[in-house]
Amino acid sequence: MSSQKALSSAWEPAQSHGKLRAGILQRLVKNRMAIASLTLAGFIVMIALMVPLLPVQDPLLPDYDQIMQSPSGGHLLGTDLHGRDQLSRLLWASRTSLLVGVVATLMAVSAGIIIGGLAGYSGSMIDTLLMRVSDVSLSFPAILGAIAIMAILGPGRQNIFFAIALFTWPVFARLFRSTVLSVRERTFVQAARVLGASNMRIFMRHVMPNSAGPLVSYTAMAVAGAILAEAGLSFINLGVQRPNPSWGMMLAESMGQFEQAPWLILVPGTAVTMTALAFILMGTAVSRALDGNNTREYL
Repeated sequence: MSSQKALSSAWEPAQSHGKLRAGILQRLVKNRMAIASLTLAGFIVMIALMVPLLPVQDPLLPDYDQIMQSPSGGHLLGTDLHGRDQLSRLLWASRTSLLVGVVATLMAVSAGIIIGGLAGYSGSMIDTLLMRVSDVSLSFPAILGAIAIMAILGPGRQNIFFAIALFTWPVFARLFRSTVLSVRERTFVQAARVLGASNMRIFMRHVMPNSAGPLVSYTAMAVAGAILAEAGLSFINLGVQRPNPSWGMMLAESMGQFEQAPWLILVPGTAVTMTALAFILMGTAVSRALDGNNTREYL
C-alpha cells in the first residue's frame, strides 16, 4: 500500500500539469495587460524579422543632399546627420537590439540554471562556493561591469553578449536555486528517490519543471534590461560600431540636435522605451498568471 501511495505521489506533477497549464493560459487570456504586451512585443519581433523583405532604403547609404530632412513622403521619419533614412535605420536597429536582448539573456539563463540547479540540488560546500561566486558578481553594478568588459575586450556584438550575460547570470542562479531548495523537499521528489530514480532523472523529470516558473517571468524582464544595456553601450561607443544602425548609436549621433531635428532623438528613444516596456509588462503578466494564489483582479 505504501509503495502505491509513493508511486501516486511521484506522478503528482504529471497528473496536474495539464490542469495547471490550462489555468495559466486562462489567466493570461483574462489579463488585458498580458494581451497588450504580447501583441506589442510580437509586432516588434515580427517587424525585426521581416525587415530584409520590406521596401525600405539602405540604412548605411548616406545622402548629403538630404541631411536632416524633416519627415516627409520620401522619408517618413526624416533623415539623420548623414542623410540616411531614419525609418530604415530604426527598423534595422531593431534586429540588433532584439538579437542582443534574446541571446545575452539565454546565455545568462543557461548559466543560471546550471549553476543554480547544481547549488540547490547538491547543497553543502558546492552550494556555498557557487553562491559566494555569485555574490562577487552581484557586488558590481551590471551596467558598469559590462562597460568594463567591453573596454577590455573591445566593441562588437559578440562581446556584448558575453558582457551582459556575465553580470546577469547570478540573478537567475539565485532565483533558480531558491526554488530548487523548496521543490527538492516535496513529497513527489522524495517518493521518486525512494523508488530508485537516479538524481539526474529526479532533477530533469521532477525538480527542474517545477522550479522553472519564476525564471519564465523574469526572463522577459531580463530581455528588456539587456536591450537597454545594449543601447547604453552603443550610446557610449562601446557597443555596435558605426555605420551599423543601433538605437543607442542613433541617440548618440543626434545629441545636441533636438531643437533643429527633434525626430532624431524622439524616434529611437521611443523605440527603446516601447520595446523595453513591452517585455517588462509581459514578464509582469506572466508572473501574475503563474501565481495561482493571486486573487487580485487582473488589469
